[in-house]
Amino acid sequence: MVATVSSLFIYPDSDSPGQELDSVEVTASGPEGNRAKKHAVHLVTADDYVETHPKANIVLDMESAVLGGLVGRVVRLGECTLKVTQAPSQCAGVYAEVVTPGHVSVDDALMVAEPE
Repeated sequence: MVATVSSLFIYPDSDSPGQELDSVEVTASGPEGNRAKKHAVHLVTADDYVETHPKANIVLDMESAVLGGLVGRVVRLGECTLKVTQAPSQCAGVYAEVVTPGHVSVDDALMVAEPE
């Protein structure tokens, strides 16, 4: 399964709108410049982003059900490896922790590791 990154956002302040980026360095605590949050990375599909505008960091061009099915899986975006940990209780998408920090850009492919 492959999808691509369609948009990247950081939210430096909780009350400010997101800043759209062409690329970002994802550190152990999440995208560089993003405010500290309980979950390092929030991924969402393009359709859910357009419909609900969650404060997600990475917007992907894939179906919501497919993204939701990645909980518990390891994915790679650009140079960054993430473990998808859970679905949020109050908004669309999934949360992930950073396994290997690295650079992510718009149009990078999402690659899903085989289950262990």
